[in-house]
Amino acid sequence: MGKGAKPGSNVKEETRLLEHLKLMDLVLEVLDARLPLTTINNRMQKLLDKKKRVFVLNKADLAEEEVTGRWLEYFSTEKGPVFSFTARHRTSVKQIEKTLDYMRSKEQSYRRPLRFMVVGIPNVGKSSVINRLAQRGAARTGERPGITRGPQWIKLRSGWDMLDTPGLLSPFLRDNWSLMALGAIGSLEIGAYDEEKTAIWLLEQYRSHGKIAQLCSYYSFFVDAKALEPEAIFLKIGAVRGCLGKGGKIDSRKTAGIILRDFRRGVLGRLSLERPEEFHEQE
Repeated sequence: MGKGAKPGSNVKEETRLLEHLKLMDLVLEVLDARLPLTTINNRMQKLLDKKKRVFVLNKADLAEEEVTGRWLEYFSTEKGPVFSFTARHRTSVKQIEKTLDYMRSKEQSYRRPLRFMVVGIPNVGKSSVINRLAQRGAARTGERPGITRGPQWIKLRSGWDMLDTPGLLSPFLRDNWSLMALGAIGSLEIGAYDEEKTAIWLLEQYRSHGKIAQLCSYYSFFVDAKALEPEAIFLKIGAVRGCLGKGGKIDSRKTAGIILRDFRRGVLGRLSLERPEEFHEQE
């Protein structure tokens, strides 16, 4: 996949990624803590061959803390080294730096700095992780998928050389559920998914996981919305936010946009979209 995250794969991007991997000793793959298994790249292990791989569950402050704890246990058992990460917390950076220091100390045979790259599908916060590790604005950040434009090396104080690469990994669409979930977190290009259906799907996730009270609080509902269907909640939010079209009809496009932006900003309260005990991984 290239810049502009449409579902599917891109041979050119994967070829460029393979060229970068030849230079690496380690790959740090950034995942969204709310959606760890759906944001993982299923082909990465084959591309890496015997190279090391470390996982970062980014945006942990937007996911449910207890659920993220279970994901950390799952990954450490099934996948490999893993960290939860919040860009605003220095502790998250120190945990990764400590591991990098340890890995470097075990490789005394290297006369050059060890090299690693940070990878991930669009909008999982790859550039935010890079910036925090670099301790400066070395990579631009933003909500728009594919904002990183060109590869650059960044030398870290830990003795590692870090490559920021725009070779974004392809989201893997297992089914309609993953299409909705990836659309909800902003990893797909506008037009690649239905925003209105995705917003209603997202409201159902809040309801099914007992989090609908968070929406009532943020959007200042004046009625008990707990018993409402997602479609009714959607219309209520549109009315509260003044998304009205001709004849007083709710503007679905504007309403969906508000709900999705609020979710991505984290103002609707913590919500994990998938959980280890609910998710059946498909290789």
